[in-house]
Amino acid sequence: MLRFVTALLMSLGLATAAVAAEEHARFAVDTHYKILDVPGNVSDPSKVEVREFFSYACPHCYSLEPAVDTWLESKPDFIDYVRTPVLFLRNAEPLARAYYVEETLGLTEEIHAPLFDAIHKHREPLFNEPALANFFRKYGVEPDKFNRLYSSFGVSTKVRQAEALTKEYKIPGVPNFVVNGKYLVLRENLKTPDELFEVIEYLANKEKTGG
Repeated sequence: MLRFVTALLMSLGLATAAVAAEEHARFAVDTHYKILDVPGNVSDPSKVEVREFFSYACPHCYSLEPAVDTWLESKPDFIDYVRTPVLFLRNAEPLARAYYVEETLGLTEEIHAPLFDAIHKHREPLFNEPALANFFRKYGVEPDKFNRLYSSFGVSTKVRQAEALTKEYKIPGVPNFVVNGKYLVLRENLKTPDELFEVIEYLANKEKTGG
């Protein structure tokens, strides 16, 4: 009996090691993700942060958005998902300000996807304050209120922080993802959105378990 138990434990140990080795081989540092030189702060230290760097002006971000939405519906509860608009693309700053206006108003769920659609599906040139103010009006935000928030100290501060974080993490393009301020996912080496989110969850679990 003792021999059986010992053999069983050994086989379980070998199986666990094999799974770990397979996972390690599948998701490798400097191939599927990069360890950032200087770890950054996270919004909620009680959770593992996944931060998406994006721009409403980016067609690749728009293409990925349905996969992001699907993943958000089933992501582990311990993951805190945060969006950060970048400023290094053409027309990016007005759209970054628009994102923080919708966030300030608690209207991200109502406006985020339609704003993407308006720019990339309907080809609306929403690249300046007046055009964006008119767009937000459709969602009950009067232009005067939008304009105040758009140029407010709070929104301007968030835009500066977003730009600083983008530079600190050396974000090469969008969309891109940083896990817990430590790992930059190397999207160019991932073939599908499913593989992207598998790497994100692998890194998130690694942070959760202290692995």
